[in-house]
Amino acid sequence: MTEEYPKEVKVKDGSTVVLRPFEKKDTDSLFAFFVKLPESDRLFLRDNVTDRAVVERWATELNYEKVFPILAWKGNEVVADASLHKNLVGWMKHVGSIRIVIAREYQRKGLGSVLANELFLRALKSGLEKIVAEMMETQQGTKKVFEKLGFMEEAVLRGHVRDQMGVRHDLLVLTKDLEEFWADIQNHAYFTYPAREMEG
Repeated sequence: MTEEYPKEVKVKDGSTVVLRPFEKKDTDSLFAFFVKLPESDRLFLRDNVTDRAVVERWATELNYEKVFPILAWKGNEVVADASLHKNLVGWMKHVGSIRIVIAREYQRKGLGSVLANELFLRALKSGLEKIVAEMMETQQGTKKVFEKLGFMEEAVLRGHVRDQMGVRHDLLVLTKDLEEFWADIQNHAYFTYPAREMEG
């Protein structure tokens, strides 16, 4: 599954980053990436990523069949973290979800789109048919980004989640059918980096 990595990709400013799956040896670098994020960027993350035990647990429980995490590297530093989450059994086995976090200095450079497309391809190879992206209602910039990637809003769950400060928010659920993405691949729309802009 990981033979195609590391993979060098170019972003909009002409610089390059290297993509490869997260490995246990990357724990220190990934934790350092999360600690450097502005508090406002960490506020809406599902986990308290400033707790090193959280990142260590991810490393210990690595299972690429269940969660496929990709890190973007600039030199020895992680500049983005993206992951595809799959249900291995049950009635949602055909549905996956994606999460993407990008360092502030690499936002608006197309890196998010590159990572999203990478995860879409992984989802197709895994037999998934639909991708879900979830966010809080205050993350309108993130919502616009996913809409540019072809996601459609399907549901709003009122007061369903809390941010890292404990404040309740509505949860927006956006989805994308991978049949459309497959059609774009057939037309070579996703073979050139960078793809459409994504803020992260």
